[in-house]
Amino acid sequence: MAKSKFRPLHDRVVVKRIDAEEKTKGGIIIPDSAKEKPSQGEITAVGPGGRDEAGKLIPIDRRRYARTRLPTGVNSNGSQGR
Repeated sequence: MAKSKFRPLHDRVVVKRIDAEEKTKGGIIIPDSAKEKPSQGEITAVGPGGRDEAGKLIPIDRRRYARTRLPTGVNSNGSQGR
């Protein structure tokens, strides 16, 4: 994977969704209409971290290329949907 020059601000991360498997363990192929959105993703970029009340930098405990679970109810642009 090429190194990205994009860096999120503050304590934000950029996550790329990991596609679900096309087949089940039993060999059944899942059609596109029956698939759910992936609930896991890979972190591609990490911001420098947040600041506390005194202005001290608090680094993020996540690293690039780590796998993480995505919260439910979040759109692809990161906003909470209804």
